[in-house]
Formats: sequence, structure tokens, C-alpha cells
Amino acid sequence: MEKTETKTKSIVLWALFALLVVMAVLVTLINNGIIRLKGDRQDPEASLPAIKVIVSNGCGYENLATDYSNYIGDLNIDVVRLTDMPNPIYDKSIIVMQVEDEHDLARLKKMTGIQLHTVALREDADAQFIIILGRDISTIEKDKGGRFGR
Repeated sequence: MEKTETKTKSIVLWALFALLVVMAVLVTLINNGIIRLKGDRQDPEASLPAIKVIVSNGCGYENLATDYSNYIGDLNIDVVRLTDMPNPIYDKSIIVMQVEDEHDLARLKKMTGIQLHTVALREDADAQFIIILGRDISTIEKDKGGRFGR
């Protein structure tokens, strides 16, 4: 009789242990985003409209604006045009706000890692912002974990 009770207890303990292991694995998979639950946290950026920008090479590095626009292509940023600044003297990258929108400015700063900004409002602007790329752009991207390299 004792042998049967011990065997039953052993089976119950193993079953509980197996259940705990399965639950731990599921929690780990959910936390790492491998398994998504219905109504799970989604990227809030995905539900917002794309930010329209002009990417401008401000430091004279060859093909910088093109390379950077390709790099940010998977972000919620719509590159309207690429330009070169007439005087490539920018050491620091900067965002120029052409349409007043502090919320989108904060979004753009977060996505790009560029924290400097100035305001030059234009009623006829074809983009909300101009991103002027300076010599520091590879450092900015590296600091925020990006892989844009020059």
C-alpha cells in the first residue's frame, strides 16, 4: 500500500514539475516576442502616419544622403527628397522643423537618434522636416544601437 502511495506522489510531483517547465518556456517565448498573444503590445509607431522628411547631406561625404535614406527605410519615415547642402560644413546632424509639430519631432528624434533641432517654418513645405546629416551621424547611430556605418 505504501509503495502505491509513494508511486502516485512521485507521478504527481513529476507532472507538476513538467507543467512548471512548460509554463516557464511559454513565458520566456512570450517575453522574447517569439509567441504573440492576441491584443498583445504592438509598436505604437506602426499605427501612426509616416513622417515626411527631406534627407540632406550636410558634410560632403559621398552618397551620404542616399545611404542614410536606405538605412532608415524600415522606419516609419517617408523620404520625400534627397539633397546636398550648398556648403557642406556640418559637423553635427540636425533636424529642421518646417511644419510645427512637436509630437512628430519627438518621434523623429527617437527614431533617428538626432537630438539637435531648429525651427524654420514654411507654409509651402513639401516635408515636415529636413534631416541635415553631419559628420557625427555614424556616431549617433552607433550610440542608439544602429548599424549605419561610414
